[in-house]
Amino acid sequence: MSRLIVVPATHIDRAWKEGAHRLAEACATSGGEITGDQLKMMLSRGERILVRMDEGAEIVGWAVLGIEQLPNMRALYVYELWAPGGHFERFVDETKALAEAHGCSALRCAAKPAQARLYKRLAGFAPVYETLEVQL
Repeated sequence: MSRLIVVPATHIDRAWKEGAHRLAEACATSGGEITGDQLKMMLSRGERILVRMDEGAEIVGWAVLGIEQLPNMRALYVYELWAPGGHFERFVDETKALAEAHGCSALRCAAKPAQARLYKRLAGFAPVYETLEVQL
C-alpha cells in the first residue's frame, strides 16, 4: 500500500536521520538555488512541508511541498523529490488529495527535461511555461 506521511516541522531532525537527508541529492539539480542544509532549516521552521513516501513498511522516497497562493489560483508545488525506484507516480493521487485538502486547484512542479518527460508520461503533468535564466 502506497501512502504519504506528512512530517511535522518538529520532527525534521528525526526524518533527516531516517533518510530525508537524501533530499540534498535532489537539491543538487537546482543549479545552486538551495542546499540540503538550507532545505532542512526551511522545513524545521515550517516554511515547507516534508512528506515521506511509504510502500508498505518501507520508506521509498521523500518530497518537499509548498503552497503557493498566486493571484488567480492556489497551487501545491513539489519543490524537491527523492524517490529512486520509488515509483513516484503511485503517490500522485494522494498528493492531489493533499492539495485539494489545502484548497489548491493545481499541483505543480519544476523539472529538467528528462524529469519532465517522466512526469508527463507517468503522472499526467503538462507544461505551464518554461523558466529560463541568464547569469549576471
